[in-house]
Amino acid sequence: MLTCAKAYRTAAIPAILALSIGALHGAGNSPGPGPASPDRYIAAVRTFADNVLALGTDHYGPTPTPLFVDGIDVDTHAPVKWKSRDGHEWALCDFANQQNLLRTLDGLTALTGEPRYRAAAAAATRYALDHLDRGGLLAWGGHMAYNATDARIESAENKGAMHELKSHYPYYEFLWQVDPAKTKTLMENIWRGHILDWSNLDFNRHAPKVKPGPLWDSAYKGGPVFFWGHGLTFHNAGSDLYYDAAILSRLSGEAGPLVWAKRLAYRYVETRNPKTGLSGYQFSQDKSAMCDEFNHPEIRGDRAEYFFAADFPGHVVVEGTLFPNYGDTPETSERICEMIIADKLGAGGREFSQWAVEELTAWGKVAFRTSDCKFIPMLTDGTSMEGYVIKKDGYYGPKGRVLRAGKAQPRHFWAYAMAYRQSGDPFMWEMARAIALGNGQGDIGAKAGVAPAGLRVNTADPSALFGLLELYRATRSAVFLDAARQVGDAILKTRFNGGLFVARDRQFASFDRAEPLALLLLAATIEGRPQAVPAYPGGTGFYSADYGTQRNQYDNFIYALPRRPKPNQN
Repeated sequence: MLTCAKAYRTAAIPAILALSIGALHGAGNSPGPGPASPDRYIAAVRTFADNVLALGTDHYGPTPTPLFVDGIDVDTHAPVKWKSRDGHEWALCDFANQQNLLRTLDGLTALTGEPRYRAAAAAATRYALDHLDRGGLLAWGGHMAYNATDARIESAENKGAMHELKSHYPYYEFLWQVDPAKTKTLMENIWRGHILDWSNLDFNRHAPKVKPGPLWDSAYKGGPVFFWGHGLTFHNAGSDLYYDAAILSRLSGEAGPLVWAKRLAYRYVETRNPKTGLSGYQFSQDKSAMCDEFNHPEIRGDRAEYFFAADFPGHVVVEGTLFPNYGDTPETSERICEMIIADKLGAGGREFSQWAVEELTAWGKVAFRTSDCKFIPMLTDGTSMEGYVIKKDGYYGPKGRVLRAGKAQPRHFWAYAMAYRQSGDPFMWEMARAIALGNGQGDIGAKAGVAPAGLRVNTADPSALFGLLELYRATRSAVFLDAARQVGDAILKTRFNGGLFVARDRQFASFDRAEPLALLLLAATIEGRPQAVPAYPGGTGFYSADYGTQRNQYDNFIYALPRRPKPNQN
């Protein structure tokens, strides 16, 4: 069990630490680390972590705690704040949105041997498990957070005290090390709180409280998908549930959680269209879902049916038959999550990898257009929806919005690279190559598993780095490790500023970024011990609520705010 720091920080805040790019590359009078050394990557992450510990630890309320705030203003170092409907602003501390920070701190201690990083993460985790309980669940995730200004739990005013995890994928292994009993109860209660009907696994993304009753001994019947249920079985929420149960099985040694994890993951497999192999983003329908929340809240039912069915007669048009259901490209977090489960569980989790590879195959063969590196919006039966003009305001609106093909991103490259590493399927390589070329990341080679002579990569996206490390792991070709170094150097050049991982033109820095974790994995891989760094399941946290007088907002709008002009010095 980890030892937590006993004393809460009360000292005055030191100035932010900055590490110049020249220092990282050994410029100046000191020889510094050479270009093949991992030290410059570790040095940057250490500087970042030192700043988080110095500036991000909760000292804002009446009693300091070891919790972290979610981020800071890069100039004033004030915490990122949320605004309640009455205009009151409070320091945002959402523990679910700090799970990659925990992974970074834990990995940094593993690579450097400096215990204070892991100790700080353990202290925050201990405090959260001891003090952020909300009816058997934690006050974290999409709609609950800790108000560090007033030392109280806040709930989204437009949602209520609802527990919600959507592609958050907490670092359960670390929570388990801190307190296995409380973590086990939490992981079980997440299923108790969200599952509405164990017989068919109808669930809701929101859980107001934990419901007593049987758990892994519940009876399961299954049955047809797209049934009328009482929840919205979004895959980003469902993946958090089956990730929870799969990891719980690994940690506890119990077989029951893994059985249910596979049953839930397979519900999405059951939505696949037999002709195309494309699956749906949910496996049920909900009569209570609002089709036009703000203008006509009385209109409820399946929102895809409301928006599209009349224009596609003879086709099954429900929320579970749209590809993609949100945005213009398919989400990768669920697929990466499945493959991470397979890595963690070994033979016991091979189905998760199989299901992910099958889905990625369908995306590539049915919906991907190589000529412009784009995914085509369609019904899962293969009927194109590209160019369709939305005719109504509401959930899929606004009226006049045009459905367009979306360009594949580095996160898709990462997913296909991981799928190649796990399966050896040449089509996974083909897709990774097409997406890399389409994003100007160079040519990984025409033949699966055969590296090119050289590879020049021009991106600072951490997903590209993760993907290249997957190819290195699969092929052991130094070409891909060198290309990953190029991405790491680009991250240091463009996204590591003032001792934080943030673009130069942004005002607020989040502490839960993927870049430091990617750099640690790069460093650990160069050192020949990649297992020292916690695996990143591809999730991204968020907090969502009414913001002041504005309707529901996501906290990512804060991190997108442009940098304020500096005062005129004349």
